[in-house]
Amino acid sequence: MGGIAFEQMRQGHWLMAACCALYLTWWAIFFWPKVGGGSAHGALRVVGVAAILGAVVCGLLGASRVCGGAARLAAAWAPWGFALGSAALYFVLLAVTQRAFQRQPTTELVLFVAWLGMEAFCALALGCAGEAGAATLVALLAVVGFAVSLVCYVLYYRLGALASFVDGCVPLALIGVVSAVVAGCIAVVG
Repeated sequence: MGGIAFEQMRQGHWLMAACCALYLTWWAIFFWPKVGGGSAHGALRVVGVAAILGAVVCGLLGASRVCGGAARLAAAWAPWGFALGSAALYFVLLAVTQRAFQRQPTTELVLFVAWLGMEAFCALALGCAGEAGAATLVALLAVVGFAVSLVCYVLYYRLGALASFVDGCVPLALIGVVSAVVAGCIAVVG
């Protein structure tokens, strides 16, 4: 059972890395032109739409694989605990970012809170499988990825065109790298 679970989590993280690469491609196609006051047209626009659709598919499949593998190793309550904890964290952050920072809500807050919950669940599962070192690494990388994403989320609308473009790229690139590192880590321990 552990071998299958590790393989699912590894595959899921590679899919999450692909999701981030495709999302970053979409971001670059649709948001880079705004730096210069333009917009994407023609074939480039089609590539951008295909990239975001691919990101959605990879993200959903990746999260399903990671959580499916983690559920094989963790206690039966864990998926519900992390789902409810993530939902609670989302609503707290939604209120805080709106009230304290006047940040209008966007999908990105849901995405990186859900990602944190998924990675915390993965870390718990690795710990339950006796892989404390891997669990610690996943937990630390998740906290760093989440913290950077939250800072970028809060700052986005306060920045100029180029700075906000880069600000939007940072979480996608970082979480993509984190996902690849976690996939590699799981390949080593699993």
